[in-house]
Amino acid sequence: MSKVVFIIFRKAGFSHEDCIAELRSDRHISIVSKVKGLNKEILNDVKPNANPNAPDAIGELWFDHDEAMTLAMSSPEMVAANEDASTFLDMEKTYAVMVDEYDNMG
Repeated sequence: MSKVVFIIFRKAGFSHEDCIAELRSDRHISIVSKVKGLNKEILNDVKPNANPNAPDAIGELWFDHDEAMTLAMSSPEMVAANEDASTFLDMEKTYAVMVDEYDNMG
């Protein structure tokens, strides 16, 4: 499996709770779910803490292999998801990284 991780920051004027509500909304989820090759999506809400630089959430999108992930990241469906996200996320601060996951406990 291949995975892309999004480090998510809310747009100015949105509370943490409002940002999470938008990420979890049926509208946004239905847009993301149309990304071809997507097998799994996980949204991790960042718990409030004293670090002012902490993101609001960490998103994970899972694909069968790197090629599917690369194609998905430049697809019209991902463009639509990013356009929707830009209405409530700070797209200058929010970023994505492609990662290899290692389970050291398994």
